[in-house]
Amino acid sequence: MSFINKFQSNELLQQEVGILRQRIAELEAQNQPSAAAAYADFLFENSGESILIIDPYTMKILEANPNAARRLGYRRAELCDLALDQVEMPRSLNDDDAESAWQSSVSGTFFYESAYRHNNGTLIPVEVSSRLVFWQGRDVLINFVRDISWRKETETALRLVNNSLEEQLRQHAADLAAEKEKLEAVLGSIAEGVAMADANKKIVYVNTAFSSLTMYGLAEAQGRSFETMFDFAPRDLQAQTTAFAEGKVWSGEVVGLCQDGRTYPTVLTIVPILDEDGRITGYVTSHQDISRFKALDKAQYSFITNVSHQLRTPLTNIKLYTQLVEDGLSNGKAVHYLHVLSQQADRLEHLVQDILELASLDSTENVLDWRPVDLAEILRQVILSNQRRMQLAQQTLRYSLPEDLPIIKADPARLRQVFSELLDNAFAYTPAGTDITLEAALFEDGTRQWLKVEVQDKGPGIAPEDQAHVFDRFFRGHPAEQGNIVGTGLGLCIAQQITQAHHGHIAMESTPGQGTKFTVWLPVGLE
Repeated sequence: MSFINKFQSNELLQQEVGILRQRIAELEAQNQPSAAAAYADFLFENSGESILIIDPYTMKILEANPNAARRLGYRRAELCDLALDQVEMPRSLNDDDAESAWQSSVSGTFFYESAYRHNNGTLIPVEVSSRLVFWQGRDVLINFVRDISWRKETETALRLVNNSLEEQLRQHAADLAAEKEKLEAVLGSIAEGVAMADANKKIVYVNTAFSSLTMYGLAEAQGRSFETMFDFAPRDLQAQTTAFAEGKVWSGEVVGLCQDGRTYPTVLTIVPILDEDGRITGYVTSHQDISRFKALDKAQYSFITNVSHQLRTPLTNIKLYTQLVEDGLSNGKAVHYLHVLSQQADRLEHLVQDILELASLDSTENVLDWRPVDLAEILRQVILSNQRRMQLAQQTLRYSLPEDLPIIKADPARLRQVFSELLDNAFAYTPAGTDITLEAALFEDGTRQWLKVEVQDKGPGIAPEDQAHVFDRFFRGHPAEQGNIVGTGLGLCIAQQITQAHHGHIAMESTPGQGTKFTVWLPVGLE
């Protein structure tokens, strides 16, 4: 803008000078030098510009018009006694001066910006056009000086506005960068896979969870269509078209396609992004792998099916023997029938108790009452509680409990439950007149110490095809079913979960016809 103002002011000045020259030439042509001089004097005295005539060799001011004297606060005589450098401030040859100074190739006039000092000491920004001419028999410099204070003030104001706008733009850019960083942090921390796409459903952004689910990185996913990332049924595509036409969200269960060829079930949600006119400008999707929930649903269905099956037998027996009791009151068999009813009620009670126990263990490990425990003492209590049973079954329990077993952190009631379940299992499958062995020992594997407790029976053993299912819920092998052995199929599962809650595990070894051995491993030094 300063260049335009400069150009316009210089153009007007050149026009005025040109008119003066033309008039002088006309007067000279008419041999009227006195009239030309008079006209030049008139312009000099009455010009709206400040005009200084300067000796180019001494740079002393030879003459000044009234406007120059008034603008600079001097009388004309005072101004003509001064050198130019007493009025005009020296200019530094920097880039700014180079941009504001130029010379006309036609007239030879030199234009530049400077500052003139007023008589009171204040500085006046000016624009100067200076030209060397021949005047009154000598070379002189004629300086036309224009006050450009208003233009400098305008430029300063514009510069301030420009700086303010630049600062606002920088701040806005910084705010956008911060928001982008915050958004990326949020999207990167959530567990759901999030993808953003353009109006053509071409992916432009995916978060870390999306890449983990699909194995596609951001660069690999960009530009891909949704249809290549998910397996949509025709009805899904039709439902999406209908929903998006109304600006609504679509959600449905589909199959996700991984880069390595794997698939996974997922619930996908697609949200259309609308502009002010209701047109779709893009899409945002979110989804997560629901394989675990599918497995839980399947496990829940299996659990309910097994529980129903287990409950059906005692309930059927209770109904049957209740009817037999009514019929047996006359034949004297009522006592036997009542005994069977009591057994079935006990079996039902045991089943319900085991189911509640499993639910408690599934919910959290905080059910454990951690405290220092003497494992040898726990085992003695379990052995004593089974003395009567061993006598009735004509079985012998041989045990070995070292006195120097270390104290461990555990829940004593839960550990008693584990070893009681293992002994119950051994008593149930071991024939009368045979032995059951229980041994405890300290074992070190090089990294830490373990307490191991082995329970060995001499029962029929477990078939190889059944061994992988021994700790499954409600599993009962062929010997249990054929031998009419009472049980719910939950005992070993409960024992395993309690042991795992103590950061240990149970191992099993079995040979058909030679019995089964269960080994409980418990870590020593667990805090």
